[in-house]
Amino acid sequence: MQCDAFDAAKYGRLAARARMDSDWDLAEAFQESADDDRTEHFGKEAEFGGIVASSPDNLRNAIDAETRELAMFTNFASEAKEDGDLGVAAVFERICSDKVERRARFEAVLADMGLHSDPQTVTA
Repeated sequence: MQCDAFDAAKYGRLAARARMDSDWDLAEAFQESADDDRTEHFGKEAEFGGIVASSPDNLRNAIDAETRELAMFTNFASEAKEDGDLGVAAVFERICSDKVERRARFEAVLADMGLHSDPQTVTA
């Protein structure tokens, strides 16, 4: 699944680059590959692997993932600053900001359902 998810993202970016270069045939080939990996391959593998659950569980999983990734990218930003690479640090800090916003949005949707991040405190 990781390979297909990565390939979908990679081919999507390669398609965008090909479009920037006005290479429409190459862009179409990359985009078709990206779409196949995302919708066909990854989608089927996720279904077989039980990755998709109920909406509240999906939200909780997403909140947990964003929290873990926020910690990881915060660390990356700190390391980049220590190395004096402020441009890279700024990219990681922007990613951190996006993670915080995304996690808050997921938590708000879960709260609108009358639920909480911690499944032990679920109130319906």
